[in-house]
Amino acid sequence: MYQQNQSPPPQMPRLSSRDTPLTLVLIGASALTFLLGYFTNESWLTRGLALTAESLHFPWTLVTWPLVGTGGALWTLCNAFWAWTVCGSMERAWGTAQLTKFVLATTVLTGATVLLAIVLLPLPLAVFASLGMSLPAVTVAWCWINRAATIRFQFLFPISALWIAGITVLLQFFYTAQMLHSPWAGFAGLSGSAAAWWWVRGGRSWFETRFGKKKNAPNLRFADLDRDMRGAKQSSNPFKKAREEKQRLERDKKIAEMFRNSGFKDDSE
Repeated sequence: MYQQNQSPPPQMPRLSSRDTPLTLVLIGASALTFLLGYFTNESWLTRGLALTAESLHFPWTLVTWPLVGTGGALWTLCNAFWAWTVCGSMERAWGTAQLTKFVLATTVLTGATVLLAIVLLPLPLAVFASLGMSLPAVTVAWCWINRAATIRFQFLFPISALWIAGITVLLQFFYTAQMLHSPWAGFAGLSGSAAAWWWVRGGRSWFETRFGKKKNAPNLRFADLDRDMRGAKQSSNPFKKAREEKQRLERDKKIAEMFRNSGFKDDSE
């Protein structure tokens, strides 16, 4: 298995309707709306799905704005590739249900702060939409979870995962400011990424402590799977030993399955 401080060999992530349905829906919706806007009048898509000054009358746009394919064919393809890479990896690790809740929460939060900026500044000509503007939250979470990793950007240039997170947030700020036609409004687009950073930094543990941890909730890191085993005092109770051994085998099996679904290969095999 590759070391954490080394880049994994270049692998195209695997997508399937069984393992990554949410990622496929996001990519498909972005591509479909781009084609509809290209061949028809784009104004009805903007009015009905994107965040604008009229979105107070269309509350569903707080959820639908990432589904609008904007910015041209190249931008749509780049968004699809990054969603394929990051969302696909997160969905295989967290599961579709957990990632769906995460994406919905960060999407609504980002949409709410952007809409607030549009109304208060005010910005009557602002149009905020695109899958690429919702991906930074998932990217920040992915980069923090894998913060010790070094990724080969475009399979060529090694770059730290934390640097990728920083560059992503910076681009999100400038693109938001450009879409809203106000440099100060750029900060409104960072709320989802900030919430994602808080969630993986300890917000999830805080939430579970106060509201109860769900049974079999997905783990954020491989190291969490055997945290209870490391340094634990050995029990003399044979039944407890058998139960701990069963738990250890189940955790090892889960780690192997997660690695198998990650798209990477073990060169030592």
